[in-house]
Amino acid sequence: MIAAFGAGSLLSAAGSLFIILGLLAASWFAARKLRATRGVLRNARPAPINIIATRGLGVQSALLIVEAEGQRFLIGTSRAGITAIGALPPSGTTTAETFGPLFDRAAAIQGEIRTP
Repeated sequence: MIAAFGAGSLLSAAGSLFIILGLLAASWFAARKLRATRGVLRNARPAPINIIATRGLGVQSALLIVEAEGQRFLIGTSRAGITAIGALPPSGTTTAETFGPLFDRAAAIQGEIRTP
């Protein structure tokens, strides 16, 4: 077989194959690096949603005060899902003054729902 094609053409074909495989490997590596860089840039932006305060109401339930686009919301989380309880006043007062009664009422409701 080597005599029919010649040693030079066999080496040329093998060299071309290695060049093509090298280009494929370099493209794959560059694509992975580019994808990773885009993910870093995407995560570098400031978070548009901030969790201001949390209060646990049991093993798998909690109340959260969440701020998004300058507005605050009271959100309940549990094993069943997430529930938006309502919008809260703007942040002019302290968290304890504004939201303490809401947390206490929600905790009392949670206590009423539990079965002994």
